Amino acid sequence: MDRKVFFSDGGVIISDSRFIASGYIYNIRDIISVRLGVVEPPRSLAVFILSIGLLFLLTEGALFVVGGCLIALGVMTWLFVKTSYVVVIKTATGEHKVLKDHNSSYIEQVIRALDAALINRGVSAVSGAVPVRGSSHVTHTDFPPMSPPLIE
Repeated sequence: MDRKVFFSDGGVIISDSRFIASGYIYNIRDIISVRLGVVEPPRSLAVFILSIGLLFLLTEGALFVVGGCLIALGVMTWLFVKTSYVVVIKTATGEHKVLKDHNSSYIEQVIRALDAALINRGVSAVSGAVPVRGSSHVTHTDFPPMSPPLIE
């Protein structure tokens, strides 16, 4: 039986029946919804380093120089930790974070492909077109690419 593949990149494959990511296989029919999740990095370490650096700046001598270095390190820590984006799927067992990446456009591509697979599943169920085993001809509906979300 022919399978329609909506997305394939590295270890992530989304077809009309399966979603494979991070070594796990999810059935499309088990997925209720999909959404974008944002994981903000913990910035408490940067705040702690900045605080110690400011305290050392109030002293004189060698600790003043150490305080300046700590402030520079704290600012670099704050700037270089990145926000992560995740694909969150909802199933009957709850919400699961299944794919994580720092590239938001990559995660949005995966979500659009999952949306298309979910819509394809719904269209097939509504139209009643069930492929017959052994049939050499299977029709598929091609969907136009979705526009990016308006809210970022």
